[in-house]
Amino acid sequence: MDRFVLFIEVVRAMDYWGTHVPAPIGDGATVAQSFDLMYWGWNRAVAELFEPLDQPGAFPLMESTQKSREFATGLMQEFGKVSLLRRLADMSERGIMEVTRKGDEFQVRMGRDARAQFADAAELDRLKAAEARMPLSSAGWTMASMRDALQFPGMPGNYIAIADAPVKRWLRPDIEELIKPLVRPLDTGRGVMVAYDASIEVDQHYLAEALALATRWREDSGIHPKAMLGSITGADIVGVGAALISLHSKHFGCVSVAKKLFSQVSVAQSLTIWGPRAALEASISILSDRPAPIVHAAFNTLAMTSEQAKRLADHSTPLIPLLFDLGNGFILRPVSCLTRNPFTAAKTQHQWLDPRSEHAVAVDREDWMRTHLYAMFGGMRYIHFPGSLKLRRGGSILTDIDAVVYDRLTGDVGLFQLKWQDYSTNDVRQLQSKAANLSAELVDWSAKVKSWIEENGISALDKSLRLKRKRREAVRGILLFAISRSLARTQGYGIKTEAPDLAMAVWPQFVRARMESGPSALSLREIHARLIEEHGQVPNVQPMPASLRIAGATLHIHDFWNRTDDEA
Repeated sequence: MDRFVLFIEVVRAMDYWGTHVPAPIGDGATVAQSFDLMYWGWNRAVAELFEPLDQPGAFPLMESTQKSREFATGLMQEFGKVSLLRRLADMSERGIMEVTRKGDEFQVRMGRDARAQFADAAELDRLKAAEARMPLSSAGWTMASMRDALQFPGMPGNYIAIADAPVKRWLRPDIEELIKPLVRPLDTGRGVMVAYDASIEVDQHYLAEALALATRWREDSGIHPKAMLGSITGADIVGVGAALISLHSKHFGCVSVAKKLFSQVSVAQSLTIWGPRAALEASISILSDRPAPIVHAAFNTLAMTSEQAKRLADHSTPLIPLLFDLGNGFILRPVSCLTRNPFTAAKTQHQWLDPRSEHAVAVDREDWMRTHLYAMFGGMRYIHFPGSLKLRRGGSILTDIDAVVYDRLTGDVGLFQLKWQDYSTNDVRQLQSKAANLSAELVDWSAKVKSWIEENGISALDKSLRLKRKRREAVRGILLFAISRSLARTQGYGIKTEAPDLAMAVWPQFVRARMESGPSALSLREIHARLIEEHGQVPNVQPMPASLRIAGATLHIHDFWNRTDDEA
């Protein structure tokens, strides 16, 4: 029982620091470092401490104090130091970090090309910034609603449509005022927590927020709606997950408002709540509009058991589930799961239950990615090739082209290789292995496509693409693209991709390049040239040095932590 009580305090500490305060100690660089150490130690702490409860319907309630939270936080950070040392050792072994030693002093610095990692990671923020500027930019687009773009795809002109949040009309700017009359303090005898009543308007607001988050998180985690995960689909997982996210978000919002009204409320103790699994499943069935058996099956994937938690000991990437199944009919709800993508955690948990599901999740990704790519080249100007195009040599398949975009205006054709591997890990060995595989595949693909064109000529593509000469359709220029969902600059992991004339990009980078190039006369060529130029660029970063004393040695870590110029 002592371990379980400490486990609850670890969850409370993570919920508190993860959602309210940047870090328990220090400021600036120290904040980021202490916070990261806590995250990196979370897995080991949960693996060591989470034990099932034996007594049905019981929960050991202990008051959360500053002292107990500091102990739990310190424990996670000590475990985090172990995780950090392992990562640094792996990175040094693979040439990503450089380590020198003088006595008990270690100097740790990034390798020359390692900063390229930051470029891929920064692309999503660059895309969001470009989308925010779009209504005021001079790229040549006319803004349109997503509804009009889908309903009238042949509208004359050059349009760009950015999806609105689902059920945007439910969002309330006065949400805090709506919550105020609902909340009240709840004195448990072991700390003052928060109780609150229900309101349709409040529920709808948080459901709208959750649907927007779930849509993005689902895509980032690569769970297709039709993917089969045992007896349920990706859509079921996301539907149930979105309903849970809305409850988590609502709970966080109510606790935050209650703290402003009632000073006696303990935020740290109130954030982490528990309750009967059966009652929560019934509520989620109503909220998600899914049958009870589907919700029950989804909970079996989303709720981490103590047995599953043991696997966290060897899992280097921080994983915070949407739910913990306490084993006695009760569920624990960590709101800190919202600080990371909970669907990535759900996907990992399901693969632990059924390793075969990894293929089931990935099977639809190429079609999914191709559909989104073609949506960026709409209208009468472009022709898309359905499915993949197979290039043959001597009756055998030489290679295939995942997507083809032909520009009627210029005669240029874009040949695309699409890659959607899972990089939701910080395991250095796995990342470098995946980077090496990606690099080898792209070099091989590029070489085979070029050799086929040299052997058969550009005109051979006219027949393969079924272009109509009577409409003056003919290939005049070929541009090679490789789009990876989240990693393209393999040099950041010590692997250089030598593929001249291949424009490589991560997905958000390509979307941004397409957006910023506008409806120009040479759109494919401009995108290609932009991506070639950007591939070797790295963002300007400011090192955040740290010194850690561990087991009698001092590590001077010079640039493992960094901030971009925008954050400085």
